[in-house]
Amino acid sequence: MAATKTTWQVFAHIEKDGRWAEYDDVATLYSPDGVPTAQQVLDVQLTEIIRQHPHLRNGDITGSATRIN
Repeated sequence: MAATKTTWQVFAHIEKDGRWAEYDDVATLYSPDGVPTAQQVLDVQLTEIIRQHPHLRNGDITGSATRIN
């Protein structure tokens, strides 16, 4: 079975103690399990932000993911 390709507009922002990081761009995903939910897409991006900026763990989160196609 081929992976499903979807494209999303993703905005993810985490802020803690006056420091922040965000992602605001289009993301193309390939999923072997069909189309992911918007929450799954957002969760993946938030996890990546925390991986790159561990000092923001447990910060305030704002975000959305909207499927383009």
